[in-house]
Amino acid sequence: MMGVAGPTCVVSPHLLVAQAVAAALRSAGTSAEARSWESFVHDPETGSREIAPDEQHPLVVILDGLDNADVVQDVARLVRDGRTRVMVVTTAEASVLWGGLVDEDLLDVTTASSVQQLAEVVDRIRAGGTALDPAGRVALRVSWVQALDRRHHVTELIESLSPQQRRVLELLASGLRVAEVGTEMGVTRGTVRSHVKALRAKLGARTQLEAVAMLHEAYAAGVGANLVPRPRQAYAGTEVPPRR
Repeated sequence: MMGVAGPTCVVSPHLLVAQAVAAALRSAGTSAEARSWESFVHDPETGSREIAPDEQHPLVVILDGLDNADVVQDVARLVRDGRTRVMVVTTAEASVLWGGLVDEDLLDVTTASSVQQLAEVVDRIRAGGTALDPAGRVALRVSWVQALDRRHHVTELIESLSPQQRRVLELLASGLRVAEVGTEMGVTRGTVRSHVKALRAKLGARTQLEAVAMLHEAYAAGVGANLVPRPRQAYAGTEVPPRR
């Protein structure tokens, strides 16, 4: 793999983060400049999210902090354009989100946590190397597949709940207490507790908190449309607003 000559572009959904990291890399002796996220994923004239690779800056470092499905999709489009090498800097936990892209030659993932570590990885990639070795790529891919299987299983469990059980769980997930859920639904606390007991049994959740976490996991998988309305929609104009 050929090395690159231009400065490393540092981009992040938060421009201040990109600017701070670019400055830190320069202080470590690595050529770097901050660029806005929109310059890579947003067309300012049309308002559409169109990747526009910059030929003068073939190496792009994406900073962690907002790893989500939209960010992964944006980076996937950039990588698959075939002209821009991307290194994602993220946490060990969030790195699983990128497992579906590690087969792409132009994508690397690192969990470097210090400026010196990051500078070393960036310099290695600029020289034509990689952040992930073959074993690391395989491990990340496997973790991603396992995470997909887990989400699919959780989604099936959530969708097995009755409408009342789903509504109770959604209300609890919004921050309401059992008594407030009862008030919102027009039922007694005992009825709410019965629903909680039944839905926990269906989900295999040991606690109410675990059941709520499973609901959030299902939403993260993009299946919210199959469940009851999200809290902000469900409580518009109600007397008992969701706790934040």
